[in-house]
Amino acid sequence: MKIFTFFKKIVLGTILFIIKEVFSFIIKFSLFLILIVGVIGAILKYSSKDETIVLKENSVVVVDLGKEYKEKLEGLPKFLIEGEINFYSLLTKLNSIKNDNKVKGVLLKLDNMTLDRGQIEELSGKLEELRKNNKMVLAYANNMNNRNYSLALASDKIIMPPTMSANVNITGYYNELAYYKGLADKLGIKFNVIHVGDYKSYGENFTKNQMSQEYRENIIRLQDRIYNNFLNKIVEKRKINKNLINNRILAGDFVFSEPYQMEKFNMIDEKVYESQIKDIIGSERLIPIEKYQESILHSQNKIAIIYAEGNILLDGERGGIGNSITPEKINSEIDKALKNPNIKGIVLRLNSPGGSALASNLIHHKLQEANKIKPIYVSIGGVAASGGYYMASAGQKIFADNESITGSIGVVSLIPNFNELMKKIDVNVESVKKGEYSDLFSLTKDFNEKDREKIYASSVKVYNEFLDVVAQGRNLNREYVHSIAQGKVWLGEEGKEIDLVDEIGGIENAISSLAKELKIDSYEVVEIVEKEKLDMMLKQYIPFKTFWKNLSLLEEEKELFFEPIYFFPYKM
Repeated sequence: MKIFTFFKKIVLGTILFIIKEVFSFIIKFSLFLILIVGVIGAILKYSSKDETIVLKENSVVVVDLGKEYKEKLEGLPKFLIEGEINFYSLLTKLNSIKNDNKVKGVLLKLDNMTLDRGQIEELSGKLEELRKNNKMVLAYANNMNNRNYSLALASDKIIMPPTMSANVNITGYYNELAYYKGLADKLGIKFNVIHVGDYKSYGENFTKNQMSQEYRENIIRLQDRIYNNFLNKIVEKRKINKNLINNRILAGDFVFSEPYQMEKFNMIDEKVYESQIKDIIGSERLIPIEKYQESILHSQNKIAIIYAEGNILLDGERGGIGNSITPEKINSEIDKALKNPNIKGIVLRLNSPGGSALASNLIHHKLQEANKIKPIYVSIGGVAASGGYYMASAGQKIFADNESITGSIGVVSLIPNFNELMKKIDVNVESVKKGEYSDLFSLTKDFNEKDREKIYASSVKVYNEFLDVVAQGRNLNREYVHSIAQGKVWLGEEGKEIDLVDEIGGIENAISSLAKELKIDSYEVVEIVEKEKLDMMLKQYIPFKTFWKNLSLLEEEKELFFEPIYFFPYKM
């Protein structure tokens, strides 16, 4: 009997579980091998690292944006991140270059750039500051698209190689979302998705065959504003008529185009190979920004940066590979900042599309309590939506970039139903039941109206609590918050107009504003990142133990599939 029970649970749970775990196993095992190679390479690199470079007169600092400038460098052993800098360090090094008489300027290499829109905006502002300080800024790309061209517009000169094989793709916008209801119907899988908020689009692609009007309205409004900002930037920087450049872009004149066409329409300045640029400057005067030694101010007064990046998960929850935000991790970093008497205030740098409602609430509570002791300002990077905005609302002030994604105040509950699939594969599921709604989260039960009403009523309570949290944190009327909530997504510039955001600006603006409130002229910025021990880091990527541990959860009836799922997720 026990064998049959175990077999039944495997069939019910593993249809999605095995796919996830097997692929996770393969990916983690691959990452483990890569990590081992990386560790060996890093040790060799660390043991033979170069001495500090001595700057020559008229040096040019090279910023290769093909490298990934992460918001935070994980708390790894130092030899593993030797030679890497994060995005904030990139900004502070450029800040030092402003006043360095030995540095003539900066050369940007734009190919394979991974910066998000918020980072592009903040870096563009920094480049403008360099130019105002009479520093030369050159932008070079073999291939050009909307994203890297937007950053190139902040330079003195935009350069591409003189060849037809260099590719240009500057376009309007295009977004697509696959809708799986037809496939799910054929497989015999039904997704019960309950939204609170008409514009809360997460999960609709499992229950519909086409895009909802609300989602279409949301995405068109956002993309139109982003595209219009892009056009205005081209008009301002390149002195081109707006109607003319808009018509050319929408007509596809810059799709599969090349540098000669770009130069003809005044979209770039020169056609020169990268090697020629290096010859003109002199290779001995080219310094990678990672090796540039910035001037660091040491002070008793400190402002701490705490990074919250990724999906918001409960402690111990399986969240796949990549960054994640958990109450335990964030609370530990906040406690470190509170215990250090030299830290006078905290800037929370947020990049999150949302996640667990409960985890969002727990972190928000911690931020509220910490705010009573030391002021907390929030800097929204690329996105702080849904659960991300729930966290942000605890800040005394919220800063966002013009094109940061925010809002999406709403709740989604999602429960799949495999009943028809079980029938198709000749699996007969028998059950016993005692108590109303005890089978509510069964994966083989058809939802009835009472079930739906039960979950909806619970979700509404979570949504109302979300409204209360935002209304209290932003000092707004609750009815007004509801009018701008309902899952609606906003850009940072719109967020300021509707009082979800206090100021338009990046992480440096948030820090300087906090220092002004604290009335400290001289201060040092410190980043608080939990240090990971090497053995713990290796365990994260060794898949064998994790795979069998997760599989055992089926037998213990602890799988996440049967737990209530309340999300504050932003999906776009």
